[in-house]
Amino acid sequence: MASVSQTLLRLGIPIKATREPFLRGDAMPPQPRAITGGYATSPTTTQRPQMAGSGEGWSATEAFASGSRAMSLDDIVFLPGSGTEKVPSLSCRITKNMKLGRPVLSGPSQISEEGMAMALALEGGIGIIHRHMPIATQALKVRRVKQYHSGFILNPSCVAPKTTLQKARSIQEELGCSSLPVTENGRMGGRLVGLVTKRDLEGQHGNLLVASVMNRDVVFAQEPVTLKDASVHMQQAKVSKLPVLNKDMELVALLCRGDMKIAQQHPMASRDANRQLMVAAAVSAHEPDGWDRVKAMVEAGADVLSLDVGDGVDQYVVAFLKQMKDMFAGIDVIVGPVNCLSQATVLCEHGADAVRVGDAKGAEATTIFELSRALRSTFGIPVIADVEVKDFGQILKALLLGASAVCLDAMLERCEEACGLHIFREGARVRVEAQKGNGPVQNGVPTTLVDRGSALTFLPFLCNQLRRSLQDLDIDSLSDASKALEQGKLRLEAQTQSFHPSWQAPKMHPIIVGSLHSIR
Repeated sequence: MASVSQTLLRLGIPIKATREPFLRGDAMPPQPRAITGGYATSPTTTQRPQMAGSGEGWSATEAFASGSRAMSLDDIVFLPGSGTEKVPSLSCRITKNMKLGRPVLSGPSQISEEGMAMALALEGGIGIIHRHMPIATQALKVRRVKQYHSGFILNPSCVAPKTTLQKARSIQEELGCSSLPVTENGRMGGRLVGLVTKRDLEGQHGNLLVASVMNRDVVFAQEPVTLKDASVHMQQAKVSKLPVLNKDMELVALLCRGDMKIAQQHPMASRDANRQLMVAAAVSAHEPDGWDRVKAMVEAGADVLSLDVGDGVDQYVVAFLKQMKDMFAGIDVIVGPVNCLSQATVLCEHGADAVRVGDAKGAEATTIFELSRALRSTFGIPVIADVEVKDFGQILKALLLGASAVCLDAMLERCEEACGLHIFREGARVRVEAQKGNGPVQNGVPTTLVDRGSALTFLPFLCNQLRRSLQDLDIDSLSDASKALEQGKLRLEAQTQSFHPSWQAPKMHPIIVGSLHSIR
């Protein structure tokens, strides 16, 4: 007698085989259970509290071992654990030699310029200023970040006594500073003769010389002096600018009162040894003037260089990376985006200090887990997830799967620091951008995004959510997540794939810019 399966096949009826998403070797497949929503971990596989059932969830090794299909961040969920009241630490390694207070950064997309880099650095992250601009413009933006609300300004812009007021105004507007030291030769390191402020320039003719309006009675500090002592001296003298001079009365640094206020408001800011904000700059090996860009970014003071390999990893890219590390050994290099272990291995062997994982649409979870595990164990190099995370849940999953930090470009593009055209429409501040959707509507059709406010308020909100989640996971610090993942303490489940409705064209609103609209 023919079996039921043979009868169905003769009738042309397909047979669908069902199986659990992950199998543990030769063990019996687990019985179906309800999927636990949210995030967090369950206890270890060896000792589980009463709250966790025996065999609940899967370890990361078991989850990704089947190899039947790659999984996205939406395909997995972490199970909750016992929780803790200890406030977790969010410090992380952004590169092999550099640490940040918070695991957030902006990738080298066109939303990331000096405004976004400043906001991220003040909140403990770092911003990568994109390279889609002239070299001189990118270098200027790097210098603006380095000079923004730092401690001792070691390379302030100076003017000479014979400089015209028009030239002094243009320097102040270009750099966004209110005061300029006046030295005999007009350069840093020259003998200080005065100080010129915006107030001195108000109402004055542009053809006049700086010597006719500058303040010659300048309060200064003599080196050596600490930042704390200089701040006290500036407060007692009731001045907003304090030049620091050597024994020959030559300018060696400048201290601003506004910078000290900002430093007190942002204690977790990412700063270098000179108390300047940290910033990264994007470069490429496939540009005709790629090496000139690298040298300009190093001279401007970039703390990290991000080498873009979106066009592929070839011998020229490898040679370019090796030359960067040979010429500028003190500068860390982030390389990416890559989604292949063999390419990442080649880059790490030739000097990469961090790898940016990207271009892994639909396989983000698998790619982050496999690359971070391999590079961490073999080279001790961190992985940065640049996978277009859309919400906090995806940020948490990327970090728990092994990423040291996450690029937030898709979430930061609606912040007011993102570069682009901003207008006010019907009382709401919106950002105009090109449509990125697929289907009948072609790319490039203008659309609008409602502004979500400043990144200075949005990033602390995300970090508070991350701390609460790590408390639910019973993880004391973000650096312990990778160890918990390897030991099987973090337990995973597969989520039912979300239903994707048929594509529909977005609703388009006409944009009329009139006298009542503010354009930025």
